[in-house]
Amino acid sequence: MKNNRIKILLVDDDEDDYVITRELFSEITTWKAELDWTKTYDTALEVIRANDYDVYLFDYRLGPGDHTGLDLLHETITLGCKSPIIILTGQGDYQVDMEAIRKGASDYLIKGQTNSFLLEKSIRHAIERKRAEEAIRSARNYAEYLVACSLDMIIAANLNLEITEFNPSAEKMFGYCKSEVLGKSIRILFADAIESRHIIEKILKEKSFSGEINKRKKDGEIFPSFLSASILKDINDKEIGIVGILRDITERNRLIDQLRYNAFHDPLTNLPNRNLFMERLERLLERSKRDRNSAFSVLFLDLDRFKIVNDSLGHLSGDKLLISIAQKLRECMRKSDTVARFGGDEFAILLDNVDDHFNAKFVAERILEALKEPFILDGRKIVVSASIGIVLKGEFYHRPEDILRDADTVMYRAKMLGKARYAIFNIEMHDSAMNFLQLETDLRHAIERSELILYYQPIVSLRTTEIVAVESLVRWQHPQRGLILPDEFIPLAEETREIDRIGYWVIQQACAQNKRWHDMGFSNITVTVNISLLQFRRKELPEQIGTIIKNTGLPADAFELEITESTVMESKGLVLEIFKELNKMKIHLMMDDFGIGFSSINSLKHLPFSTLKIDRSLILDIDTNPDASAIVKSIIDMAHTLKIKVIAEGVETQGQLELLRSYNCDYAQGFLLYNPMSAEEITNLLRQKNKKILDTKSNITREYIPSTGQ
Repeated sequence: MKNNRIKILLVDDDEDDYVITRELFSEITTWKAELDWTKTYDTALEVIRANDYDVYLFDYRLGPGDHTGLDLLHETITLGCKSPIIILTGQGDYQVDMEAIRKGASDYLIKGQTNSFLLEKSIRHAIERKRAEEAIRSARNYAEYLVACSLDMIIAANLNLEITEFNPSAEKMFGYCKSEVLGKSIRILFADAIESRHIIEKILKEKSFSGEINKRKKDGEIFPSFLSASILKDINDKEIGIVGILRDITERNRLIDQLRYNAFHDPLTNLPNRNLFMERLERLLERSKRDRNSAFSVLFLDLDRFKIVNDSLGHLSGDKLLISIAQKLRECMRKSDTVARFGGDEFAILLDNVDDHFNAKFVAERILEALKEPFILDGRKIVVSASIGIVLKGEFYHRPEDILRDADTVMYRAKMLGKARYAIFNIEMHDSAMNFLQLETDLRHAIERSELILYYQPIVSLRTTEIVAVESLVRWQHPQRGLILPDEFIPLAEETREIDRIGYWVIQQACAQNKRWHDMGFSNITVTVNISLLQFRRKELPEQIGTIIKNTGLPADAFELEITESTVMESKGLVLEIFKELNKMKIHLMMDDFGIGFSSINSLKHLPFSTLKIDRSLILDIDTNPDASAIVKSIIDMAHTLKIKVIAEGVETQGQLELLRSYNCDYAQGFLLYNPMSAEEITNLLRQKNKKILDTKSNITREYIPSTGQ
């Protein structure tokens, strides 16, 4: 009923009937009829071929001639007409009525009994019915198209489990033609009869199923598939069958297997990697806890002087050598043993049911003997040896990591004894390892027991000789071992992740102490804190520092982070992100240990450092070594060009100090000036050195201005 107008063709040989019909249409107000009229069968066909109408009205009795309105109905439909056709007749005839409907008429009206209301309703319903039929037909055609074109296999069956649909993808995958399987039981497509019964029962009972299942092709080949099946219902919600969508997952499973293999194997040698080795070691360790008679040993092997071979012959030859060694190690082992490559030239071996000295030594000796035979690489004879550390399964191990650590330790003992030999981890070594573990345990409680203390080493302005900052240095006052320096326990803290708690504690304590100094009137003092690489990799670091600054009340510019050059270069992406957050908080950043790593001027140019600290190894001989002196001067000049202040650490002689002052170095730190001190000692020192100081909230990046009033 487009635009509220309906185009209608009336075919009737009686002009009076035409006039009556026209009058009836004129009484319809809901829409307007555009009525065309023709009298005969032949002229009607010509008009129908040339025009499209929304509705056709055919008189049943057409004259002259032998054709009836039903004949015209048939011919019109044959021409492809989709519009509704209504048959008109002068008197009711049940047989004619039924025949008209069977041949495709939309309705059957009796002329003398038809008024405008009935005519309007018949035409309106006929049009809507045709539209609905067309929509259903389009949907069905679309559904059939999707089924036919789907890359997935689509299979349907009735409740007797007889196949009723088998799309082209199913034909291609299974190797059956559709005609071969229609009416056959869907069980012929399953690889296993028991599995098929279970799946079908599950679908019928639970109305759906999804999961992996094996299918069988026509030629008998079995393949894995993912099946998603459900009960099929008709328009009245009555169950009429089962429909299933299958996808071949052969390639997916192959990729999963490949990924799983890659995750647990070394790509160069195809040996198990560290992950798989540790998994198997943990399994044997758990077994030994349940069964005292179970036994295993671990060998850790490192090639001697492999780096020389690699550097002289190239990495390609080095890789070939590693592949040959891996094969040699396999040949020395039983099938029940595990040979793994950990990376580089390190290998680990797990011997199942071997824990006594004799058997473990026998395996190690066999390996060393096998490696004596030269390897031929690109026509060259290459002789390599190995150092092997052996750990025999003992009652004192609880973690696979501990076993591997001890094997690594004793391997280095063998290497120190002269290479090309093995060494066995003994009880004395174990005691040492236990001491290490005890130290690890003690460290976890050091904060709660108030065993950690902070020392502070002053940083002095070379222009004014005033103390402008202090570096925070953590110490561990162990109740039994005495004072432990950071070099001994910080690596342990990083290994155990205690560094996060310790680092947070150091920042909190340093900021709180500096706030106390500020409250005493020493508001020019900046406190600096070193940050570990592991700490710096935590994205929440800026938020933690912000909370501490807020809680202590210390001005943000009175706190500075010291970040080593290596930390910056190893984590550039993360560094930039965290630097942005710290800059927003007005927290200054210092590059520590500059000159011993591999950062570039370009890196400094793009990273917002306020200060650069030259490593003590470069300061050591600047007053006696012209090359060292030139390097330090270049660093200072470069930093000043980038508007970065410079601290020289490790200053121990007057000559070093004078030379640095002549190079316009900004600040110095070292034993010549001040040793690390307790907070109380720093307080006394500040009172002596800075009796009257301007309240200028400066830091080491903004030069301290001394008071003129004494």
